[in-house]
Amino acid sequence: MIIDIHRHPVDRGFFSDNYWKGFARMALPILKRMGVEADIDMIINNIVPVYYDTTGEKHIAAMEEAGIDMTVLFAFDTGLMVGEPAVSIEEQNKAVFEVARRYPKKVIPFVTMDPRRKNAKDFVNKSFEEHGARGLKLHPGAGFNPESKETLALVEIAARHAMPVLIHTGPSIPPTSSKYCDPMYLDEILLRFPEVNVIAAHMAYGYRDILFSLGMNRPNLFTDIAAWQTTARDRWHDFAETVKHAVDHFGPERVLFGTDNPYLWPVLTEPKYVEAVRDLAVKAPEHTRISEKDVQMILGENAKNLLKL
Repeated sequence: MIIDIHRHPVDRGFFSDNYWKGFARMALPILKRMGVEADIDMIINNIVPVYYDTTGEKHIAAMEEAGIDMTVLFAFDTGLMVGEPAVSIEEQNKAVFEVARRYPKKVIPFVTMDPRRKNAKDFVNKSFEEHGARGLKLHPGAGFNPESKETLALVEIAARHAMPVLIHTGPSIPPTSSKYCDPMYLDEILLRFPEVNVIAAHMAYGYRDILFSLGMNRPNLFTDIAAWQTTARDRWHDFAETVKHAVDHFGPERVLFGTDNPYLWPVLTEPKYVEAVRDLAVKAPEHTRISEKDVQMILGENAKNLLKL
């Protein structure tokens, strides 16, 4: 079984114009290195729409092509930092729940909301009790501190419902902030709620040494390999070495497969990313190689156990 622990619904109305302009500015130099001439308007109006999928059809098709059996889906609440989108975060969450209802054997919904919103506690609790949410996603890039009382209140609700919490770590894309995305900010949650399994997204990118050190000492801390497709494509040996370090520090049972798609679709197809992970057991240099059993755990068995499937 292959389970993608990290995937998003995307639509133009899910983010403010300010967000999309920041996203486009970030994409410009990346596209230039790929030999694509573009400007901000072209990215927003011609490239970004490739990502749009609020009903799940594109995601399901990409998953089936790659042999991905199930995925965790969640939105991204940026409104308090960069401007409210046309579609409220409540409606975005409801769209996620609807996709999960449409594809109950394929899509696992997580609820997300900025903890500073006045209705956050009620909405998250109701999402668990009435809408079938199977976990909580938090993104400190929206400007909140994971150690704040508001954040801890949402984690407490997840704890009460025995749900995992997935939290972004590592630099956050502009115009969102990286200030609170250092994995050290997770420590209060990890210590206060030892019964809650916390997934640090993206292996924390450039903050991964701190994350890996925490991984050795916090048994309720997991990590995912979402959004490492560029490294897997261009510097596969670096990718292999990083995953091996994650396995060495966390143990193979706390490393999870993820894509962060649709954002990485233009970088590496989902079948090729799955292949890059499978190759870790057969093509990596000896000092960075992991076992076939480890690969199977990362690709799906760990998420299956974590999500109690």
